[in-house]
Amino acid sequence: MAPATATSAAPQVHAAAPEAHAAAPQANAAGPVIVGPIAISVPEGFVAAQTQKRKKSLITAWTRSVRDGSSKTLLQIEVIDSGKPENAEKQLRHALEVIGRRRSNFAASPLAHIQLAGLPAVRASWNGSIGGYAVVGVVYTVTVKDRYVVKLLTQDLGNTPTDGIFAAMKAIESIGMS
Repeated sequence: MAPATATSAAPQVHAAAPEAHAAAPQANAAGPVIVGPIAISVPEGFVAAQTQKRKKSLITAWTRSVRDGSSKTLLQIEVIDSGKPENAEKQLRHALEVIGRRRSNFAASPLAHIQLAGLPAVRASWNGSIGGYAVVGVVYTVTVKDRYVVKLLTQDLGNTPTDGIFAAMKAIESIGMS
């Protein structure tokens, strides 16, 4: 699967802040999708699932059908305009708490300090179950432009990461600035 290039098409825009413009999320576009302050090349096979805008936040998601089509890998980006610098590690711990409350048998890995788009970021993998079904995922947080908290999540059914999760992780770990 060849990665999308920025020169192939104009990026689509999803805004978390009033100064940016928003358009409907398009998967499999030839260029990156702009989500608030970041740009992501949505992996092949992922299609737009939802976009929710609130006063100071934006959630954009894509899904990719797996196996026999009975389940889907999720790739979700949430951008929160906090208006001030936020600690990415604190935000990731909070995200894990929220994820854990919605799943039984929840367990998370130790936090990994990484870089996303050249910025300090934090990542953790987790697993648990929803309605008796095993689920696995990875969540990332990064603070951008000293005001945006960006949470990036991928999850799928099962006990081990799927090809869809690995494709989503590659896209997340290759994000750029918009």
